[in-house]
Amino acid sequence: MKETFSPIRALLAAVVLVLAMPGAGRGEVLRFGVTVPARTVTVRAAMRPWADDVTAASDGALEVKLYPGGSLGRSGKLQYWMLKQGILDITWMLPSNTPNLFPSTDFFEIPLKTDDPMEMSLAFWRLYERGYLKGFEDIKPLALYVSPPYRFHLRFPYEDNYSLKGRKIRAVTYLQARMLEEAGATPVGGITTTQVAESLSRGLIDGALFSWHGVKPVGIMRATDVHVDQAITFAPAIIAMNRDVYETLSPKARAAIDALSGEPLIRRIVNAMNGAAVAAMEEARRDPQRQFVEADIDEAALWRERFAAAAEDWRTRSPDHDVLIERYDEILAEIRAEADAAAMPDGSR
Repeated sequence: MKETFSPIRALLAAVVLVLAMPGAGRGEVLRFGVTVPARTVTVRAAMRPWADDVTAASDGALEVKLYPGGSLGRSGKLQYWMLKQGILDITWMLPSNTPNLFPSTDFFEIPLKTDDPMEMSLAFWRLYERGYLKGFEDIKPLALYVSPPYRFHLRFPYEDNYSLKGRKIRAVTYLQARMLEEAGATPVGGITTTQVAESLSRGLIDGALFSWHGVKPVGIMRATDVHVDQAITFAPAIIAMNRDVYETLSPKARAAIDALSGEPLIRRIVNAMNGAAVAAMEEARRDPQRQFVEADIDEAALWRERFAAAAEDWRTRSPDHDVLIERYDEILAEIRAEADAAAMPDGSR
């Protein structure tokens, strides 16, 4: 009888092969699996340097080996399972792939209180640290952060919000789909990041929501020539470690991870993404064949109404959300006060 192909069985076989490689079983070696390619700015400018720095800081007690491009498993939906099963020791994952596991993280898609990814990311992390976020009990988060804001990248001329009516726009999350429907567009799901450029080029979709830091690596800049400068959503992300593995590490190894994770790692990642986003936007602005649209006051107000409605819908989903919003506002004020203090000349306080 012919045996049917099993993706899980194939994945496990591949992992067994990797683990059998020389050096894979020696000492405290951590496998850090990332589904996005090595050329991605978050990998080359943040995750790989972090892995190298943790290895160096452990003074020989630990080695963090990075496996980008999904070499230990490409499915974003399986990253949490792979972490829990010990196939990966550390992974990068998007909570939108497993929304039931992290029920509060969709709040961090809404750019209502801020459209600054650093403010949002630090607030995201501090809410977790202070015990206000659920779903992280079985893993060891090393960083919680959001991307730069997702904006519209289109294949058709744009005059105002009504230009979206009837257009097919790629959407990833419930919030993105909701925003698009309220603008009269048709959200199209099921298109992975690597399929967006081809879907645009073939006319299967008319546009996509995407952060500027990723438009070049995935080919969206080649496939679109109209860009709308209005923040629509963020994309929350998680870097996490198998909690059992973390607990069994030597004190020196844990100390190296602790010292370089949390806010130091978040700042490294967000700064890398922001830098890439600014560079890509400036390059595109220099191209006379492209149209850049600045959202006017009325249109920005319309989007803020939609953000407020989405936030209110989120608030009513759980009795815990009122407290989380209150703490979020307090933490955001705290972060801004810290930034203001850091910007002051020495001795002015």
